[in-house]
Amino acid sequence: MKKHYGESLAWLAVLLVIFIGAWQLIAGFYQRQVLDQQQTYLEKKGSLLMHMAELNGGGDSLKDLSQHYVTSSDERITLLAADGAILFDTYDPSLEGTRSDRPEIKTLLQGGKLGVSLRQSDTLNKELLYVAIPVMTDGQLSNIIRIAEPTATFMAEAGSVRQSIFFVYSVLCLLITFLVLYFLRQKNRPIEKILPVLKKMATQPQKTELIMQTSPQWQELYQTINQLSEQLSQTYQAYTATENQLHTLLNELMIGVFILDEEQQLVMINPTMQEQLGITGMLSLPTEFASVIKDPGLIQLIYRINKHQPVLQEELRLKLPEEKVLDINLRLFNEQKQLMGISYDLTRVRQLEKMQKDFVSNVSHELKTPVTSLIGFTETLLAGAMHDPKITEEFLVIMQKDAQRLQRLIQDIIQLSKTEAELQYELQPIELPTLFQQLKDSYRQLLAEKQVTLTLTGSEPTYWLTNREFFYPIIKNLVENAIQYSPKNSQVKLSWRLTAADQLEVTVRDQGLGIDQDDQERIFERFYRVDKARARHSGGTGLGLAIVKDYTEKLGGTLHLTSHPQVGSTFSVAFPKLTK
Repeated sequence: MKKHYGESLAWLAVLLVIFIGAWQLIAGFYQRQVLDQQQTYLEKKGSLLMHMAELNGGGDSLKDLSQHYVTSSDERITLLAADGAILFDTYDPSLEGTRSDRPEIKTLLQGGKLGVSLRQSDTLNKELLYVAIPVMTDGQLSNIIRIAEPTATFMAEAGSVRQSIFFVYSVLCLLITFLVLYFLRQKNRPIEKILPVLKKMATQPQKTELIMQTSPQWQELYQTINQLSEQLSQTYQAYTATENQLHTLLNELMIGVFILDEEQQLVMINPTMQEQLGITGMLSLPTEFASVIKDPGLIQLIYRINKHQPVLQEELRLKLPEEKVLDINLRLFNEQKQLMGISYDLTRVRQLEKMQKDFVSNVSHELKTPVTSLIGFTETLLAGAMHDPKITEEFLVIMQKDAQRLQRLIQDIIQLSKTEAELQYELQPIELPTLFQQLKDSYRQLLAEKQVTLTLTGSEPTYWLTNREFFYPIIKNLVENAIQYSPKNSQVKLSWRLTAADQLEVTVRDQGLGIDQDDQERIFERFYRVDKARARHSGGTGLGLAIVKDYTEKLGGTLHLTSHPQVGSTFSVAFPKLTK
């Protein structure tokens, strides 16, 4: 709007200069016309005086006529000789001297036919119009008649006409000014209507701004702006919805994503990426990426990427509070001059790969030992030892133990490999005292051999609704491990109680060697043993605690271990109440 006002003021200034200049020309032209008209009048009057003087007989008659003429007017008549000397003057009869230096006289002395001059009179101290007329005798200049009239006399009469002309001219100028401003207004009207709408469209693209005014001249333009505003609003809403969906997707992705701009400012990083890099707290974006990403390997990888090598992929190990393995993929978009990084957390994958490798290695080793033993004893028997009844019986007992150990190992592996769908998940009430007593009776021979006492403690609850296929292996493996790793003349305690959270807590406590803190973190891995030599001697498969952990999780329970070297271990399992 200010620009439009400035344009109008500029036009007004230009018009004012034009009008003033034009009036100066008109006023000057009018004054020139008045002077020319008065000059012609004085010229004719002088010619008339000369003609009347000739009729009356000469110079004295000219003096008398001039004297009589000036008594009824403001004009002044001067008679001069051929050389410019003053012969007679109606204003001052005693005036003498020469006027050969006056412009109008000079013109005649130089051969001009008429002398005219407009100047200030030194004698009258007024501005006078002088007209000098030559008097010719026999073709020679004999006298000069000069008639002078104050300009104030005839200019005063022309002033009223000049005022009328000025009035008409002013009205015409105002009309022209009004027309110019009107056309400027008409020219700027669509801008005045459209500009606020365009500004709102730029600042609030989500809103639809419409021009309601109808104008035959600008109707098509207004309709186009309205359509543009509506389309912009729809586009912005679609963009906003897409952006929200993208942010939601990035926030929910299990893949880490970050974006750097051309100035290596971090402009976007999703929560997964922050978690993978160990970044905590709120981030103020954009910010220098090196102030957020601290891992030297990833920083070097970012600096290595360029337009000649726009794609990089590398697996990094980050030394965070917990070691993480990240598969980093960097891609440089030359058009947008942005760098996007995608990170896949392979920590669990690598752990599973290691566990799988260890599992295969341990299974192979565990299977190899009894199989080798069976083959060896069989070959020995076939070689002739079978004819000795004592040796045969001894070997068969050993072979039976190895076969039973091999059978238990295979059964545990099969049990662990079963999915929940393959296992029966029927809930049934179990009488806990009876179940625990049966379990104790099944280990009577082992308890006698190890000289270990197993005590059962607990009264409530008597019945518990659970899945027997999961519940029984948990208790069995915990009790079996406790007996196997307990020294002679020691005690194993199995107790149960109902907690304040309405959960069943079963505790198995032994007085064995205990488990170090470092081993406690891995004790539930498959085939992991604290003391491999003692474990094999005890006949364990290395899968018992793995089964305990797996089945406890399937029942929705929690497992807790408390152990100290040379003191013993306590395993506590809490089972939530299940409903059919």
